[in-house]
Amino acid sequence: MKLLYKFILLLSVITLVSCDDFLTVLPESSYSESGSYQSQTDFEQAIAGVYAVHQSFYKTTSQNPLYILMMRSDETNVKTPGSEPGYLGGIERFIDGANNSTHTLNYSTHYMIINRCNYILDKIDAIPFTDEATKKYIKGEALAFRAYAYWMLGWQYGGVPLIKKISTVAEIKTIPRSTQAETFASAAEDFTAAIALLPSVKWTGKNIGRITKFSAMGMQARMYMFTKEYAKAKPLLEGIINSGLYSMEADYKNCFSESKENGVERLWEVQFMGGQLGEGQGFTTCFMPSGSTSPVQPFAGSTSCPIISADLVSAYETGDLRKDLSIITGITWSGRVDNINYFGRKFHNADVYTPKADNDWGVNLPILRFTDVKLMYAEVLNEEAYSANGEAFNIVNQVRARAKLAPLTSTTTPDNAAFRNAIMKERRVEFAFEGLRWMDIIRWGIAVDVMNAKLSKPVQDGGRFSMKSHQTLFPIPFDELNRYQNDKVLWQNPGY
Repeated sequence: MKLLYKFILLLSVITLVSCDDFLTVLPESSYSESGSYQSQTDFEQAIAGVYAVHQSFYKTTSQNPLYILMMRSDETNVKTPGSEPGYLGGIERFIDGANNSTHTLNYSTHYMIINRCNYILDKIDAIPFTDEATKKYIKGEALAFRAYAYWMLGWQYGGVPLIKKISTVAEIKTIPRSTQAETFASAAEDFTAAIALLPSVKWTGKNIGRITKFSAMGMQARMYMFTKEYAKAKPLLEGIINSGLYSMEADYKNCFSESKENGVERLWEVQFMGGQLGEGQGFTTCFMPSGSTSPVQPFAGSTSCPIISADLVSAYETGDLRKDLSIITGITWSGRVDNINYFGRKFHNADVYTPKADNDWGVNLPILRFTDVKLMYAEVLNEEAYSANGEAFNIVNQVRARAKLAPLTSTTTPDNAAFRNAIMKERRVEFAFEGLRWMDIIRWGIAVDVMNAKLSKPVQDGGRFSMKSHQTLFPIPFDELNRYQNDKVLWQNPGY
């Protein structure tokens, strides 16, 4: 595919190899503007290319959205004091700036997704398909991915330029940065259009893992939760719950087990497959330290391995089985058994294929789970009106029962504020390392207090680092500002 947006694309070539027939794409060099997008097959290859970019985003540690957002939050420690500049250029220490390569890659990869979707959306209506349902679904997937990319850019970087059609570089440089609200409104428009086009059943066979109507509904609801538009989130969440397609896994471990992938708990996950064919992911490896031996990983770990924060470890109530399924201690590394520090183990449930190398994990990585849908719905109900022992209680207690914890009651949780706090605590331990904690503490307005409480502790190099209020947003990458060279069109976020 010829890529016209050269100034917003990755500087390095990403090899896009995928795990299903559906995701097999032609080399980019085989595409041209005139020679492609002429048939149904061309568009099937083009949407596969969108999925492939997204998959490549999650394959490794350095650019993985889950890793970036986990390191920014209070789920992990800062890198060992004295190790400069820290993880991912100091993201966990809040010393990252516009020159940080992680931000450059994160920002540009989302625009690569947008770019590929724009090609599809600009051309698909003019091309006859042998199967009109396929045409409708591909258009819906492209709209959903573009919405997803703008939503991710919007909450992480603030408003961004809204590029919604194929344009030349010169044209793009005249498109001014939108506000965050405008960016979210654009994403909402695309999500709504996608929902009308996408299938209302799960994909199967070689198409398994593709976006459905309910994937898009869940992501749009997540965006409305972020903007506190609970009345808009509610019908989307109800639609998913009432679809009859999803339910909570009875065993928490199966929310992440390879054998249960694309099952009842999973609305959207990034697809991987082991077998040393270049179709696995290496993200799971980062949770064990370099030189370690562990019962959950058949090879040593990574120098990028984070130590899980004591705050998160202590957040698990006594008897919560999610603790031992999410974190582990007592591993051997640096020549000793470490019974002090904790490490992540949630994505090590390789019960179908044992990986042979650090980048050979076949375990899918989550974007949206049904338990998240349920807990968002409970939160919506509580924000509407507290109801003692009502439906919101029932939902939270389902989650707690799976974790083998006692139920909440109107005695233990007597009002709206207490229930909101209970939701916050439940989400923290339920979704550890799934990329939701940083977003949650921002939308709840507690990020600065939470992070500075963490950073003040001695194990975090006590008091040396701190979070400022403007750091709820990441900086706009310097490379992007430099390409525009026009601060009336693209400007830096305040404070950077």
